[in-house]
Amino acid sequence: MMKKAVTKQSYTTLITVPIDPAFPTIGGIEAYSRNLLKYLSNSGINSILLGVSFTNITTTIDKVRFIPISRNRRISGYEYLFRLLIKTPFISIPESTIIYAQSPEFMLPFMFFHNKNPKLVHLHGNVLRDNRAERLRIISFLYGLVESFVLKHANLVIAADNITKEYYQQEYPWIYKKIRVIPMAIDLSIFKLLERDCLRRQYGFKESDKVVMYLGRIAKEKNLGFLLRSFQFVLKSLPESELVFVGDGKDINNLQQLTQDLQLTRVQFMGAQEPNKVPEILNCADVLVLCSISEGSPNVVKEALACGVPVVSTSVGDLPTIIVNDKIGKIVDADQEKFAQAIIEILLNNQRESTRVECASVAANFNFDKTGAKITEIFRELC
Repeated sequence: MMKKAVTKQSYTTLITVPIDPAFPTIGGIEAYSRNLLKYLSNSGINSILLGVSFTNITTTIDKVRFIPISRNRRISGYEYLFRLLIKTPFISIPESTIIYAQSPEFMLPFMFFHNKNPKLVHLHGNVLRDNRAERLRIISFLYGLVESFVLKHANLVIAADNITKEYYQQEYPWIYKKIRVIPMAIDLSIFKLLERDCLRRQYGFKESDKVVMYLGRIAKEKNLGFLLRSFQFVLKSLPESELVFVGDGKDINNLQQLTQDLQLTRVQFMGAQEPNKVPEILNCADVLVLCSISEGSPNVVKEALACGVPVVSTSVGDLPTIIVNDKIGKIVDADQEKFAQAIIEILLNNQRESTRVECASVAANFNFDKTGAKITEIFRELC
């Protein structure tokens, strides 16, 4: 837990992230932000959250002052930034308040209107590289200018993994003095081993079903078309397999259309789920799959392991340091047949209880209390 020197201080942190604390959604940054707010609250630290509200509930977390920026449930990062730019000049913030942005561009308004406050930026992945790969050239160029300006003037920067840190040190050599690595963590009181057989019956899975699960946002950068095409090869070897998508997002209609085009009948879309149901649904899976183009330190992999579920993923973020043996998962190239073969091997070699126990033992290293303590140490340094 935190040192007394920290808990005695009355400083406040202001966290910028487009979440509604009364309506938790699936996503690594969202889960991290909620867990952090709860940790700070339990540690006696006051916080301000500049988020979004579409439930008309002020907040569900003690010691958190919630200021809604928008009421759009599916707000984009650009819209959130635009609304921050409009609202920030009119928000009264003590100069001792630490501004903590969960993406570099979200810090931009505070550089202009609250330039004396200590500033901390979190890189939850390689945002710059992703923008260069996925956006129009002019958009990625403008983003690069904003990011460089923000990181140059921030007091400290947190990277989710060493790969992200190394990339940014090559891009901005001057950043090495103020960048730290703090891996993402999870709430192990929620994500844990549960009664699997009972839950599978509850959620409609047969004992013979081999459940391949994707959990997260349905978005282009998650490369889910690749997953559907890979699953075609899985079905040829294991026709009792079922691919289950848990989550929602802007690309959901395209993904459902592709499922029809590929004539895949063993695919289920469960949609967005209440947070308390997510650990239950994860416990039903035989394997979790992740095939993103880019990630930082994806929480969903740690959550799956904590629920006893092995993982098959492309090599993104810090996953090669987490998936350390073939019993808890496989890291493979972004090749459809190789990805499918890895899924098949996990499904055939899953030793059920011993596999579950080993996965959960690896996940024990990602308790959020450790991350919370490191973050509050950084807060103490900034103060």
